[in-house]
Amino acid sequence: MRGYQLHLSRGDSLLKDRKGRSQKFKKILSILRDFHGSFDSLNGLDIGCSSGIITNLLGENLRTAIGIDIDQEAIQSAKRNASSPRTHFFVGDSMALPFHDQSIDVIVCNHIYEHVPEASRLMDEIYRVMKDGGFCYFSAGNRYMLVEGHYGLPFLSWVPKPLAHLYLRLFGKGTFYYEEHRSLRQLRKLVWRFRIHDYTLNVIRDPAKFCATDLLDPRSVLYRWMRLLAPALYRWIPTYLWVLTKR
Repeated sequence: MRGYQLHLSRGDSLLKDRKGRSQKFKKILSILRDFHGSFDSLNGLDIGCSSGIITNLLGENLRTAIGIDIDQEAIQSAKRNASSPRTHFFVGDSMALPFHDQSIDVIVCNHIYEHVPEASRLMDEIYRVMKDGGFCYFSAGNRYMLVEGHYGLPFLSWVPKPLAHLYLRLFGKGTFYYEEHRSLRQLRKLVWRFRIHDYTLNVIRDPAKFCATDLLDPRSVLYRWMRLLAPALYRWIPTYLWVLTKR
């Protein structure tokens, strides 16, 4: 089993970018609201919350929001910046969540699966703690993305691990490529216990509704082609946006 990324927040400035994380939250919230409507009476869990920016914003929309992360430094920072008494932060392992069975209404798992030692255990825990009527926002990077999002290198996630480590060293991006991205087929297998409510193409078709115009400009020629070809090229889309419920 791979070890844990205990200090991920040290080297990833995006996790501390309040403007960027706030924009990410708007996308998450728009999908959750489209799926469920009002949920201010529900409790929520943000897995891999890091600096806690998204968790704090969840706390403004839910009865209670809990952020959990294995990164102790990130959780200390999140606690210092907690903005609401309805928001709580804990150091914890996403593969052994410290919550009772069927105790959580809303779960956010935003680009987390590739960062944990065993993604299948993560999904088992999400299934265990989610209430029967609950739901999980699950955004997942595709192994066959053209440019790897963490390091900005083309085809990094495609190549075997020894070559990926060398690739990082050659471009001065690090020495060890930890992340384990999966293909569309592998992702569907990973979430086999859940029903998938797929928002990926919905967001592409209506970026304004889902707060994605920062990435998809409806006025551009490129967007028109992307919107037209996205269904045929679905297996190559860099990020999948799913809401998961229990079967």
